[in-house]
Amino acid sequence: MSSVLEILQTWFETSIATSSLWAGAGLAAVLLLGLYVVWKCLRGIGLIFRALTNMLAARRRKSQQGYGISIVPFTGPKGRQQTKVLKAALEKHLSQFAFGAPYEVLLAPRLRAKGAKGLRAAATEWLERSATDVVVWGHRQRGRQTPTLVEVLSCEGSLSPQEASHSVGTLPLQTKQNRDTVAVVNAYLVARNLLPGLANATAFKAEKIAPVADTLLRCLNVPDALPERTQLTLEMDYCAMALHIGSLDHLERVVTLRRARLQAATDQDTALTAEVDIQSRVDLGRALLKISAEKFDPLKVREAVDQLKIAIEHLKTNPVLQLAGQTSAAVQQGQALLANRKRFSVTGGANL
Repeated sequence: MSSVLEILQTWFETSIATSSLWAGAGLAAVLLLGLYVVWKCLRGIGLIFRALTNMLAARRRKSQQGYGISIVPFTGPKGRQQTKVLKAALEKHLSQFAFGAPYEVLLAPRLRAKGAKGLRAAATEWLERSATDVVVWGHRQRGRQTPTLVEVLSCEGSLSPQEASHSVGTLPLQTKQNRDTVAVVNAYLVARNLLPGLANATAFKAEKIAPVADTLLRCLNVPDALPERTQLTLEMDYCAMALHIGSLDHLERVVTLRRARLQAATDQDTALTAEVDIQSRVDLGRALLKISAEKFDPLKVREAVDQLKIAIEHLKTNPVLQLAGQTSAAVQQGQALLANRKRFSVTGGANL
């Protein structure tokens, strides 16, 4: 047995230990180990730096007035580029939708979580730590015209981070060709989450909301730069603002937009969603009636009544409204029974 070990030791010393290949392998192993140690050290330094940056950002936000908007770097192809583009768009255009209120746009760290619930929990934690009002994160998919899928948590000015409203949507892809329009639109879509009243024009005075309506109208005049979903959102908000403002110029524009929306669905033989169809007809009918109140036109009044009748018929099929009608009928039945309680004693029932 000892002779076998001696033979193996001799073979190792003559063939392996003195081999240049073995020496190279050992050197490579040492270099890899050294690189691994350096990488771990750099990563540790990066984590410490990010933690300090987050702490300073949170402390700075807590000491400042105004709105705070956090943008998490988008994932996917060109995600980092679109993150910078959105930040620049907000810094340049958000002021016109925030009505002069001070604000700050921050770049948040990546959300270190998996799954929709994990990302939302991480976003809630960042809202609380950074003292911001809105956090936006999303993912880009391949395609030059593909919008960025985004999620938003918004405190809406008064909610706590745990109560923040969550929404999912898209932001149009900004390029050099559509930059002038899409930058404004993306800023508005984020502002819409920050100030939900923008989607409900009656929350603001007409003279205050008028500049925003003018901006949306300019964006709608460049439809090729916007995806269909974004056009619908802007059109819906603009029509609500225009009806609230009530000027003839805006009302005529509402009529033009809503007629075009309904006519396009007829010409292309495509059905609008129930929400869009009903809202389009209601907006068209209201605009025509407001115009006729200024200058009576029986044809416009008849068209308005026809459109509103169709909207009412569609509303009757709405399950929520049907349930509301059934609930109202049940309440009326209960009130009628209480009003006629003497009937119970006559028939042998208990008297309340």
